[in-house]
Amino acid sequence: MSPNIDALARDGVVFENHIAAAPWTTPSHLSLLTSLYPSAHGVTGSFRDESKRLAGGGDFEKLSESTVTLAEALSARGFATGAFTGGVTLDPKIGFGQGFSLYDTSMYKLSNENMGALAAWVRARGSGHFFLFWHNFEVHAPYLETHFLPEVLPPAKVRKVREVLSPLEERILKGRAIGKGTADALDALGVFTQPVCEALYVGGIRSADRWVGRLLDLLRERGLYDRTLIVLTSDHGEEMGERGADRIYDQHGHTLYEELLRVPLIVKLPGQERAGTRISEVTRAVDVMPTILDLLGFAGDVPAMQGTSLRPAWEGADPVRIAYAESLGIPAEAKALRTDRYKYVVSIGAADVAAHGRRFIPPEPAARELFDLREDPGERVNLLESPRRGQLSALAEMLDERLRRHVASQKGQAEKVQLDQDTVDKLRALGYVQ
Repeated sequence: MSPNIDALARDGVVFENHIAAAPWTTPSHLSLLTSLYPSAHGVTGSFRDESKRLAGGGDFEKLSESTVTLAEALSARGFATGAFTGGVTLDPKIGFGQGFSLYDTSMYKLSNENMGALAAWVRARGSGHFFLFWHNFEVHAPYLETHFLPEVLPPAKVRKVREVLSPLEERILKGRAIGKGTADALDALGVFTQPVCEALYVGGIRSADRWVGRLLDLLRERGLYDRTLIVLTSDHGEEMGERGADRIYDQHGHTLYEELLRVPLIVKLPGQERAGTRISEVTRAVDVMPTILDLLGFAGDVPAMQGTSLRPAWEGADPVRIAYAESLGIPAEAKALRTDRYKYVVSIGAADVAAHGRRFIPPEPAARELFDLREDPGERVNLLESPRRGQLSALAEMLDERLRRHVASQKGQAEKVQLDQDTVDKLRALGYVQ
């Protein structure tokens, strides 16, 4: 399914329990590129909260100009910086453009044309140092890759689905928003089922892998692969029926369960140093930026970072890490702490969020959950409602106190920016704006 990514993993260090900072794109990616948790970088608002204002051309949160991004840190040290993204939830006006000399937003879905632009930029760098940030929506609704449908549908149905999805893909590749979504199209054909949605999602992984292979081949062609630091990761996962039979399509941003927070991380070091190493301890998205700066010799140059370098993890001297996650894409909120064994989650109702903001944790949250991930990796048994509740109350209180201290220490302040109608239309196509 993903031979190119698998090959990259064999050449690199694989982190098996890597945790995103948020379960949806904007706050999670900003944490990745600033080494700040969402409450610290300040961009924590929900697109669904803002949908009415967005539809009317209203404003939205933007990363503060005073926040130093990875691109700004590297640009200041002589690196050429280029971003090739799908835009929309990574719109440069939200703050993603900070530090990039080029910010391309054509990568909504991938094609020979937009990948050609990326390849041209890499070729134009010559022998100079460069930082390339590449993001796309291949493994994100609307799901369009039909390669695996024959495994779950008869041939006649596969043909029907392809007839419906093909024009939608053409519109997207031409930069046009789609009207009727793929979920509606599948439903109209009577094939809106978990196996079909999963087959389309896995098809997206296959498609993304194919394009990853193209980029890696380009680096080899240029003689750059062996001496390039490559980081492959994701901003969030996807729910495919784990929490209910009706949650099978475009399901993320609404919980902090593992299927949305545990994401891949591969770090391919220059010269394939430490190739094949696997790290099972918990690591965090905020650790990626300090790792890159450390490996390039710039450790400590950005003092505000909340993550720490992962180099000690493969050198055998890594401290125990606790991952933190927050910032739902819905009006309600949740905060989570994740150790190697346990996860503690508090949920905050939409009314409290509306009245006090997303950093607020009420004295009595809407819900509290404690999971033993070693015994219950699917997070089915809330230990605070089990016979073991008394035994674990001290652990829950300790985690609760730590969580509250962590949230209270966050001082992030976002700015405001207006998004244009084209961005709003694309947000609607992605399912963020109703």
